[in-house]
Amino acid sequence: MPTTEMVVTIAVTAAMLLAFIHVLRLITTFLLHRTISKAIDRDPKKADEMIARLGDPASGGDDDRFSTILIAVGVAMIAASIVVGDPAWMHYGVAAALFPLLVGTALWLRSFIQRRTERASTK
Repeated sequence: MPTTEMVVTIAVTAAMLLAFIHVLRLITTFLLHRTISKAIDRDPKKADEMIARLGDPASGGDDDRFSTILIAVGVAMIAASIVVGDPAWMHYGVAAALFPLLVGTALWLRSFIQRRTERASTK
């Protein structure tokens, strides 16, 4: 398979996967809004409590998980390129690993700074 076709295939597959993920998030948001609407219709006092609980941000575990996964993928790509042993492929593998490593590190750093800011604001 020529390189251009492979890159296009990977890009199309990634775009379809991202579209699927966003459709799932849209469905989840729709279900959440419908649940809140029903709760408001039934008992507005309890709905305020439920909305307050839903409005609280999560512990930030999503960014931690994503950053860990991306860093692991980057390290695995570098390890695979070293195992192959071909110098030309090693350059491609390391270059390709830079993206998940940089994005994963940025997410981890963002999460670290958020937790540090939260700790400083509670003192």
